[in-house]
Amino acid sequence: MVMRSKPLSVLTPFSLLAVAFLLLLAGCSGDNEFSGSQMQSDESSGIAGGSSGARLLPVNTEILTRRVPANPDRNAYYGDLHVHTANSFDAYVFGTMATPADAYRYAKGGSLAHPSGFEMQLRRPLDFYAVTDHAVFMGLVKEAADTTTEFARYPQTEILHNINAPDNFGPLSLLGRSKAFRQSITSFLTGLLDGSIDSAVTDAVTKSVWLDSVLAADEAYVPGIFTTFAAYEYTTSTDSRGNLHRNVIFRGTDKLPAMPFSRLNSQNPEGLWVWMDGLREQGIESLAIPHNGNGSNGQMFKLTDWAGNPMDDAY
Repeated sequence: MVMRSKPLSVLTPFSLLAVAFLLLLAGCSGDNEFSGSQMQSDESSGIAGGSSGARLLPVNTEILTRRVPANPDRNAYYGDLHVHTANSFDAYVFGTMATPADAYRYAKGGSLAHPSGFEMQLRRPLDFYAVTDHAVFMGLVKEAADTTTEFARYPQTEILHNINAPDNFGPLSLLGRSKAFRQSITSFLTGLLDGSIDSAVTDAVTKSVWLDSVLAADEAYVPGIFTTFAAYEYTTSTDSRGNLHRNVIFRGTDKLPAMPFSRLNSQNPEGLWVWMDGLREQGIESLAIPHNGNGSNGQMFKLTDWAGNPMDDAY
């Protein structure tokens, strides 16, 4: 956008006054430069003076002495606390093949292949990062796609078999991927609820994938340069599909639960908080950060609890 000056005919009274003042200053300053003698302070009056009669306030030494010295620890740090890899059901269905180790390498400045085929790379490495794959069905879609696994033998997984085969990328694959996404999530949930899918099989997958994610965070950690966190996404919603997702970030990795708490444990976020309180009693600190509250249909901001009761002091 080009900014143009107003013609003199449309200047406001205030603008005209300012112009007159500037002209007056120009006339008083002569060659428009101050000599050294004109900038010297008159200690008796506390006002700078000189032969030109200019009146300038002295330097405010009190402000200068009170200025807080530079603190090297008061920096702005940049990172990402919401990252999905091939271990998330939605990411893998739509072509994401990157592992947690790949994600951390990307955050540190390495390149990463986009599902569409081009390479991505940050202009500047990040300072902190957390892979937050969905706890619900963690690793299961990837496991279902591999027809050699035990989980892939369940009929509910057939629509996902080889979904990321090399010849199944491109715009035309999106229709099949969308169908697979919708059907697999529903069939997995139904199978776990009615017992046609053995939860011991799915839990073993999730435990292994969760451990791999934690190890990737530890391996990528560079003290003082690149901070990583063990983390995941608790993915739940209201019955009307209001988004109640939270990113759960752990303070350390020396002591962690064997499996993350998911929607399969409780649809109610209050269940997550009770679980986190139990971990805290064991010395495991964590933080739950709301994610995409704008998609909650107002449910993240209501003034009642899950059951509709008014908030009290305990809540």
